[in-house]
Amino acid sequence: MKLTELIKFLTNSEQLHELVKKYNLNHESEALLIYMQEKISMESEIQIFEIEETEDEIIFEKDGIRYVQLFTLEHTISLIELDLDLLNKGYTDMEIAVRIIEYRLNDA
Repeated sequence: MKLTELIKFLTNSEQLHELVKKYNLNHESEALLIYMQEKISMESEIQIFEIEETEDEIIFEKDGIRYVQLFTLEHTISLIELDLDLLNKGYTDMEIAVRIIEYRLNDA
């Protein structure tokens, strides 16, 4: 899954719940972290890990694959809804994803 595909889950709490179930994530985890394979990029595949597995490392390796942390799910939702004020403003999922990556690379 790419970040643009994840956006629909982050902007709809019902779909977010389905995502957590689909990927068998522990909703009681202290935090769920969004990682991108190899580098922060629109083209990178994403993976969601529980913080207990990654120990909140910025760079995390699993099964020979290098992952770079984007943000926690919770923080990303907050960025969309509050900090970047992108929710319900007519932005496409692609535009929201681009803003999140720009924020991570330039401001975070």
